[in-house]
Amino acid sequence: MKFLATLVAVLVTESVSAQSLRLVEDGKSRATIVLAARPSPASTLGAKILSDHLFQIAGARLKTVRGDQSAAEGSILIHVGASRLTAKLGVKAGDLRPGEIVIRTFPDALVLLGADDPLSTDANGTRYAVTTFLEDHLGVRFLWPGELGKVVPRQETIEIAAIDHRFAPLLRQRRIRMAGGFGTRMAKGGERLVVTAEDYTRFNQAAAATQSTDAGWAGWHRLGGSLRLMSGHSMGHMWEKYGEEHPEWFAMAPNGSRDQSNSPHRARLCVSNPDVIAAIAREKIEQINKTRQKSVSIGPNDGGTTSFCVCPKCEAWDAPSERKLTLTDFSPGANRRQFEHVPLTDRYVRFWNGIAERVVAVHPDTWLTADAYSVYSAPPVSAKLHPNIAIRYVGVSYTKEEKRRQNLDDWDQWAKAASKIYFRSNLLLAGRRQGTPVVYIHKLAEDFRKLAPNRMIGTDLDSCCHNWATQGLNYYVMSKLLWNPNLDVDALLDDYCRSGFGAGADPVKRYFLLLEELTNQIADGQLAVTEPFTDANISQLRSLLAEAGQSTREDSESNRRVAFLRTGLEYTDAYANIFHTYREWQAEGGRLQPEMRERFKVYLDRNWENSRDIFENHHFAVNVANVAWGSWGYFGRFGWRGPSDKLLKKWERKN
Repeated sequence: MKFLATLVAVLVTESVSAQSLRLVEDGKSRATIVLAARPSPASTLGAKILSDHLFQIAGARLKTVRGDQSAAEGSILIHVGASRLTAKLGVKAGDLRPGEIVIRTFPDALVLLGADDPLSTDANGTRYAVTTFLEDHLGVRFLWPGELGKVVPRQETIEIAAIDHRFAPLLRQRRIRMAGGFGTRMAKGGERLVVTAEDYTRFNQAAAATQSTDAGWAGWHRLGGSLRLMSGHSMGHMWEKYGEEHPEWFAMAPNGSRDQSNSPHRARLCVSNPDVIAAIAREKIEQINKTRQKSVSIGPNDGGTTSFCVCPKCEAWDAPSERKLTLTDFSPGANRRQFEHVPLTDRYVRFWNGIAERVVAVHPDTWLTADAYSVYSAPPVSAKLHPNIAIRYVGVSYTKEEKRRQNLDDWDQWAKAASKIYFRSNLLLAGRRQGTPVVYIHKLAEDFRKLAPNRMIGTDLDSCCHNWATQGLNYYVMSKLLWNPNLDVDALLDDYCRSGFGAGADPVKRYFLLLEELTNQIADGQLAVTEPFTDANISQLRSLLAEAGQSTREDSESNRRVAFLRTGLEYTDAYANIFHTYREWQAEGGRLQPEMRERFKVYLDRNWENSRDIFENHHFAVNVANVAWGSWGYFGRFGWRGPSDKLLKKWERKN
């Protein structure tokens, strides 16, 4: 028996050794990248990503050939994407589901391919296979955008052991909205910061530049796929189109008025009116006839200053419930008042079902999308959704624990009422108006592991606001969970700290865990997101980063990443001081004492200078232009109208 065990061990060792591949030796290439004669776009980009990173790792530039072009004799072949040669090896892309990847070694060959069919819902499988290989087998990491956020281990020899990896993501759509551009909101923030769209483009592009092609941070992390579901608030035209001829189609306010002119593009409807249902269904059928699209949105309008309908028929569609919400009476000509009401979900489910029945009768394969949102976010009590309706679920918050628990329970009930749900949460927007740290990775992992297999078909998460030095860990963990919801979050945290911060990994980990503890305090106490950043807590956080900085003094890249986190912390200290004083001002009844006015001026000037420095020199640390839009409007209450001429001239001299 001992002899047999030894023999088996030898055979296994020889088998593994036979598939161990040395791609680069002492800085010299021993491999060739092979593409099909007509490679897919994902294969072409994947080959470029692979070639660039192998060069950055080992200094060897691998030759890339196509089709029947010959490789150097004795060269290991790295097949990127499906081809006639991979089919001979028994690996065929036609067997793969959307987004699925294969990484497999053979004697003298490595195959990296995925589902690239341009007609499928995800045509980037080979690119996913390449970045997965670089991460899992060569240690490359992409912590945040830009070269500083890339971890590319240097080694002169690249040798890989045998690999046989096949993986298909659970979610067909893995989307995080990547806030970008200089739209209306950013332009307002830029005005306050005294920067232009041209400034933004210049600094943003410079900060995002990397040595090697990588498809961007989102592309690297395999965000992608599409459910091809049209969604959004889809009834903004109704008042303009029908208001004059059919005022009875619109919501009755508590005073009996149906006038929507105060907010015409956000008009509310009388959803129990069968003529309204029929008219919308006709519009959707015409839309499908014209565009041949496979889905349409039936999401109601959002916001505005018009009332939800209180006519007897709509009220009769509401289900009795112990749960209550607050509605606002926007009756024209009346003083606004708030009143308690049951959730409106059941009436809206009946409204959506009525539209769906008519549309599906003409176009049986069409999907319709509606929202679990606003006053119809609570799950329906008695109604179930038409099987062709997919629900966009907008709940889950990490700054209010009670709301989080309610939202998780609600998801379970929605999963019983709807056949498909996609996650349209605003959870990544926590703290976006302040840019200060909000870390919730353990709750995120716990919740996602529960929600993903429970009717979830994909995500459309709003949004990565590019606060990478304060909230970047959330973005990173979220991207990993979208690819594989079952990942161990503690292992992810350890890897993030170890790969990015080297010898400073332990204090950096303790830094993130302390931020998570403070975030839990925000959620449990329903505190403002700046509230826990007291002098004592800031001091403790500083000491952890100082320890990390000391530990990484011999490792310049890790040390610079610690400094990147420090930029976020110092920004947080400056910004939190403003709102500590703001809460003090509120406690004083809104009376602005001279001493307090002077303190505001000092803090606000310091914040402006700090924000401009971040915008120009640490662009991805905090999205200060977005913050300037989101909360600088408060500052006018303190007599601050922007930086003084003296401060502007000082900044101009500095630059």
